Amino acid sequence: MSPLLIGGLLAGGLIILVCVGFISHSLERSRLERARQVAELNARIKLSRQAMASIPGQFMPPELAKVILEIEAALLERLCRIGKSADAAQRLEQTRATIAEGKLPSNPVAELDSEAKGKEARLQLENLFKQLQLAEQDRLIDNATFKQAGGQVRRFLISATLDTFNATAKLGMQQGKPRVAKLQYERAIAFITRLNNPGLAKHLEQYKRLLQRAEAAVVEQNRADEGQPSELTAGLAELESEDAGWQKKAVYDD
Repeated sequence: MSPLLIGGLLAGGLIILVCVGFISHSLERSRLERARQVAELNARIKLSRQAMASIPGQFMPPELAKVILEIEAALLERLCRIGKSADAAQRLEQTRATIAEGKLPSNPVAELDSEAKGKEARLQLENLFKQLQLAEQDRLIDNATFKQAGGQVRRFLISATLDTFNATAKLGMQQGKPRVAKLQYERAIAFITRLNNPGLAKHLEQYKRLLQRAEAAVVEQNRADEGQPSELTAGLAELESEDAGWQKKAVYDD
């Protein structure tokens, strides 16, 4: 066998080895990318479902629920194309049927009367907004839909924050703890001030008036015997009850 032939065989073998290695590497990279995409799609679907299942009903109107379900259907379609999953195909069929029938999921209205409830509601709303952003970036929804749904979620985030302040302050007054109410009104004023939204000017003035009354209740409590009822405290609680409906309606309708 001539040296030239031997050299050719060695070169050919080396080329084959390189090609095999390249193909193997490409296949592995493709497999990993497919696995990453499947994991990402599943995570997005899971976050959307968690949000829809836990967000209080006052923050999930039918039109928003429909947008979220349409995004979920689009994600499931991608998952079916990538992963060829029978489970994903079944979930897609169910989601499409829900949208077609108009039987949109709805949760009961829940009062955000604690920091924990308010924090959870805001967390899920923030997750929902992120899903809307990603859907718009991926062109699963158009820009007009994103602006409408995203704007609605942002308003709900403001409402959830103020609802928590209101409920916690009201509870503080009912329990004879005007200092708690005073702190919540101070937090509400700071929150609205940071937003710098002219549409919330009336709310800001309202909270300033409530803060003044809470401060007066604190002063009166300091002077009164511990545990004695106060006319001012009772009057403030009644005023808060009357204002609660106006505050919620005004924020939701902004």
